[in-house]
Amino acid sequence: MTAPVPGSSRPFPGSAMLHPLVLGAVTVLIVNDHLLKAHWPSWWTGKLSDVAGLAMFPLLLQALWEHVSARGERSFRPSRAVLVGCVLLTGLCFSAIKLSPLAGAGWQWGLGALQWPFRLLHALLSGRPLPPVLPVAHTLDVTDLLTLPALLVSLLTSRR
Repeated sequence: MTAPVPGSSRPFPGSAMLHPLVLGAVTVLIVNDHLLKAHWPSWWTGKLSDVAGLAMFPLLLQALWEHVSARGERSFRPSRAVLVGCVLLTGLCFSAIKLSPLAGAGWQWGLGALQWPFRLLHALLSGRPLPPVLPVAHTLDVTDLLTLPALLVSLLTSRR
């Protein structure tokens, strides 16, 4: 069976991630987290990361689901129900991370563990000792919940 080709008019698993708004959100997230926060840390750079992450993360979850479940099916169609579930799951997890110290600690260590292989590779290439898994910085902040409407970007971009 042949899968649809990226760039064709038919959707394919993960195609929503190629929407210009989603690509823009990913770009903003990367630039903000690796440049802006380092040089100009502020309330605004924190909220910018939250907005960008909330705009794209449900579509990333949907893309992962689509790739796992499609398995070369010829008649692929994105599922609105899966997307709504991904939006709700993202909103609930984000809220928990921002309000609960236990969920926040889980986030810190989980993301730290995901970043560790990259830190390991850097250490190996530069001849440094193997790094430990370290938690990422995280701040509990109820005002971050003001960014939850950014989840609507995922729902709106899927309507194409």
